Amino acid sequence: MKKNNWKQTAVFALSGLLAVSLAGCMPTESSKPQGETTVSETQAASQGAAESAKAEGLKVNTTDPITLRMNWWGGDSRHQATLEGIKAFEAKYPNIKVEAEYESFTGHEEKVALALKSGSAADVVQLNMDWVFNYSPDGSLFYDLNKVSDIIDLKAYDKSDLDYYTTNGVLQALPASNTGRVFFWNTTRLKDVGVEIPKNLDELYAVGEAFAAYKDGTYYPIILNELDRMTLMVYYLQCKYGKPWVENYQLQYSKEEIQEGLEWISLLEEKHVIPTLEVLAGDGSELVDTNQRWIDGHYAGMYIWDSNLKKYQEAAPGFEFEVGDYINMGDYKGGMTKASMVFAIPKTSKYPAESAALIQFLFGDPEGAKILGDTRGVPANKNGLASLDLSNSLAAIANKKVMEWTAFKFDPVFERSALKNPDGTYYMGMQMLSYKQDDAAGVAEYLVNDINKQLESAK
Repeated sequence: MKKNNWKQTAVFALSGLLAVSLAGCMPTESSKPQGETTVSETQAASQGAAESAKAEGLKVNTTDPITLRMNWWGGDSRHQATLEGIKAFEAKYPNIKVEAEYESFTGHEEKVALALKSGSAADVVQLNMDWVFNYSPDGSLFYDLNKVSDIIDLKAYDKSDLDYYTTNGVLQALPASNTGRVFFWNTTRLKDVGVEIPKNLDELYAVGEAFAAYKDGTYYPIILNELDRMTLMVYYLQCKYGKPWVENYQLQYSKEEIQEGLEWISLLEEKHVIPTLEVLAGDGSELVDTNQRWIDGHYAGMYIWDSNLKKYQEAAPGFEFEVGDYINMGDYKGGMTKASMVFAIPKTSKYPAESAALIQFLFGDPEGAKILGDTRGVPANKNGLASLDLSNSLAAIANKKVMEWTAFKFDPVFERSALKNPDGTYYMGMQMLSYKQDDAAGVAEYLVNDINKQLESAK
């Protein structure tokens, strides 16, 4: 396989720094002590091998001055809604102040990992689904939410969600919502070009051809970064072959099948459906919602999480948007679902009861749930969901499509930082492919080898 020299030095330097700084926090095969419980074992344990703790009868302190910290990522709409929810919580509990720590997703995981390792994490942390198992494979890092079940109403969550985040009897986190990716279209631009939302591959290719002929040829139907390309490739393969991406910690697709998927990604570039990564790099923005070419309608669509639609819609005022039907790419229905994000209380928190009260207020109390609305997707908390009118919610429309179509669930390894981060396998592989530094066969071998290493370390 050809060497990706143009970026190799910087990537190795960053990887080295992170490896040193996160040592002891991120579980690896080499650092895993003999006999330590692994992800697959802990999930098996959650099916009844370990007994869940009872509520400890903690009471929320309503008299003494207390300061909590809450950490999350998101866009402006999520930030504003969460800040308003915190303000309402503080009004309900006048003795408690909440310090808000928030930013965009870029670089967020590294900061959270370092805070958890150093013991300086916020009292309430928003985490990606896989971080729970990466940081706490044995259930030792996060407070057992079973112990505050008289503060957080756990009956408002599906048992499958509770089971999924239970490790050795410890309920480590709760989902804010369950999500999947959808096709999201700037219908104003589609009408300008003279095309409709595509429903199959032939229509998708025809839309690409029409965009290539539109104005100066710099407009594209879909914008996809490296991770987006990986998830869309998996969608394509699942539609064609009807298999999960991973099952029982075994990759279900051969190198030849993945090569086929990569060749299809290259075909999308050739047919002007998506821009090359070199074109995207020239845009000068790592984030789609701050990319001027998204804002002005040069890019007319995304394959994106249903819980994030509002951020991208608000970034491009003056355009109409619509959640399209899933594009039929084969005999099967592809795509994967997961928790959009989860909330946990690190064991280092001095205020588990008050932290639990904050989680309950924002997601399970009608007042808090109404303030947050659908800024984190359609709520997984049934009481929170029941308090909302989502009849005109873009996220609810999208989530309905996800749940009706999507056939598979994300495995705990798919979004590991070693795979999905900007210095990770997906990014490097898709860059090598798009910059033509390697062919689809070489990139497929690279992906398979690295994915299998992660799967093996998780067993």
